[in-house]
Amino acid sequence: MQKDRTIKIIRVPIQTPTLWPHTETNCYLIGNDKESLLVDAGYDHQTTKKELERAILENSLAKPKSIILTHSHPDHALGVRQLIDWSPIVYCHNDEKQAIMAAISPVNELSILNDDDIIRIAGLDITVIHTPGHTAGHLSLYIASEEILIAGDNIVTDGTTWIGPPDGDMTDYVHTLNRLKQLKITKIGPGHGEWVLNPHEQIEFVLERRLYRESQIKSLLKEHKQLTSNRLTNLIYKNTIHPSIYEVAKRTTEAHLIKLMKEDHVSLKDSVYSLRS
Repeated sequence: MQKDRTIKIIRVPIQTPTLWPHTETNCYLIGNDKESLLVDAGYDHQTTKKELERAILENSLAKPKSIILTHSHPDHALGVRQLIDWSPIVYCHNDEKQAIMAAISPVNELSILNDDDIIRIAGLDITVIHTPGHTAGHLSLYIASEEILIAGDNIVTDGTTWIGPPDGDMTDYVHTLNRLKQLKITKIGPGHGEWVLNPHEQIEFVLERRLYRESQIKSLLKEHKQLTSNRLTNLIYKNTIHPSIYEVAKRTTEAHLIKLMKEDHVSLKDSVYSLRS
């Protein structure tokens, strides 16, 4: 019987302790029955391996010999520990190396991917894109022949991702979104949620949301003269967000403030922010 060599790109949602409203983190299997790779590895619990191996079997895929980690956050990276018996080569960007090494120990060997590197799997060319913002070494994968972007946490299906110190940088993130807008894509594989089938609209929505928040911060500082990041966050969200994500909302506010300080729009003194005259 002739085996099916058709390339498959399979989204595998894994239960993880991620941020509300999400309860799952997406992993992606790419390949065929001869060769495949895994993008992101979920969390360090037995369900991760069980769900991935179920998806491999159901889709007649080869067991992955390579794992690409988009970034170091626990719901994306820690699952590598469950997959040690696959003997995989684990890849990441150099700017993420130290954080990932700490996250996936005792696994202690990583291979480095750079912007515009090409990975060939089962005859399919995948372009590596360094997409900093959510973290410094965040990676996305672009499959031009399929017009698919595997976006990691740059894009989520519901709402927007958080960006904040010490790992995140809002200036980098806005640059990343503008870069992703230039790609020819028909769908996005997000870090959380279902496939995004209106990719350019979703990227534009996220970009507009970030720029709106920036404008909102400037308006609030103009009105109140001086505000802490806590007070700004409370004014922006007005108790409309789930308490479990308040801290990352605050860090996103701080990322906006850092960007505005870099651009000489805002100053900081004794934990209080104000507009520059």
